[in-house]
Amino acid sequence: YAAAAPMGGNAPNFSVLSAVVSQTMEQLFLRGTVQRWEIDQKCVDGLQSLPDALAVEAIQDFSCRDLMQIRNKSAYFMGCINKRKDNLAMGGGAAGAGGLPTLAGLTGSGEAANSPAVREKLESMFATGVLPRETLDYRAWSEFSKLKEAQAFACIDEFVASDQSRIRNKAAYFMGICKKHQQQGGFGF
Repeated sequence: YAAAAPMGGNAPNFSVLSAVVSQTMEQLFLRGTVQRWEIDQKCVDGLQSLPDALAVEAIQDFSCRDLMQIRNKSAYFMGCINKRKDNLAMGGGAAGAGGLPTLAGLTGSGEAANSPAVREKLESMFATGVLPRETLDYRAWSEFSKLKEAQAFACIDEFVASDQSRIRNKAAYFMGICKKHQQQGGFGF
């Protein structure tokens, strides 16, 4: 099944993947979702670095996207893989709640990472759907974990009060609010 890459490039070595991940990739190719030469070795290495369940999840996430408008499918696929790596680094992943990131495993200098009251307020925000838990990436969680408890509350309140329809990248917006409160030391706006 080795297909030549266009323009003389090297085809990735899919044989290094586990059987279940390899089979899932093979299904992707057979369905015509993507061609072998459109995936580079970085993606294969990324899949190989993940537990099988997360690698399969990344492949399935990639396969259910509309890829017709995507020029660099390999880079887009790498984004799906990196999302799982971030979740894994957060203590989430296959053992976490649906593979979603949590505050577990963060070692921030602030109180937010260890405050039960902050966790409760976050869970409330997640439950309302204002900010789905899976939206936050490792960087956003890391910034949040550096906050003091009062800063964390102010950050959550500001995000919830924001006009959600105007926010394209909720993780980046949330991270920006966290950084602002960190710089201000939690004293107003």
